[in-house]
Amino acid sequence: MQDAIYPVIGNQRCFPFYLTGVGISSPENHIIRSHGLYSHQILFTREGEGQLYVGNQSLRLKEGCVFYIMPGIPHEYYPVDGNWTTSWVVFQGNNLRHLMQDLEFPSFICRKAADIQPIKKVFENIYASAGDPIRGNEKCSLLIYEYIMAVRRALLFDTDNACPNSVIDAGLIFMNEHYDRDISLGELASLCHISPQHFCRVFRLETGMRPMEYLTQKRILEAKVLLCNTNQSIAEIGRQTGYEDPAYFGMVFKKHEGISPSQYRKSKTPIIL
Repeated sequence: MQDAIYPVIGNQRCFPFYLTGVGISSPENHIIRSHGLYSHQILFTREGEGQLYVGNQSLRLKEGCVFYIMPGIPHEYYPVDGNWTTSWVVFQGNNLRHLMQDLEFPSFICRKAADIQPIKKVFENIYASAGDPIRGNEKCSLLIYEYIMAVRRALLFDTDNACPNSVIDAGLIFMNEHYDRDISLGELASLCHISPQHFCRVFRLETGMRPMEYLTQKRILEAKVLLCNTNQSIAEIGRQTGYEDPAYFGMVFKKHEGISPSQYRKSKTPIIL
């Protein structure tokens, strides 16, 4: 059974993401693409097993395995048994190659997802929307972004430690609740039961910044609120936001805001939370 939908490509070329094809292959075919695809591709195994070759890599695609491959990458895959069923989405978009790189996707990545259900759910929505000739193109554009982010979580995080909630949640909550005290990277990683290196990697993928960078921004935000809404001394505000040394607090604040805490207070810049 080969159920595939290939939209007619027209005005959707102006979208940041647009669908070029979506389908379920049961069983999957023997595919050889010596020059790769023109589109970006995401494929996951629903059941059975397949074999994938990309460059010098040989990978067995069991149930729950997901791969992403950029256009122009030669590859080959075929069923290992007669039951290999796949779901695949191919898509394009203006500057999409650069966007995928900014999202830290390599040109090719394949992993077994710890939780395949979020990916399956978005796939089903894309497949259903692709059959709508009226609004399907717009719906699919939005869903492709959602799909990319679901796959990003599955592929770029350590699947041995991954779970439906992010592995960094405990550390992130701790920083938001205890930003006023000394916090070490080791302490945050220990709260999440992972190594400091893995905590840093996942934290950066989730938030776009390093853990201590996030902590500093949280402290500066809270200091700005206190500067605008209380008459407490700058030294006291520094202590309440994790800086025992007033001079160091002033230096960090000025580095981030371009002005000193006292100048900021005089400006009465409104803070909306």
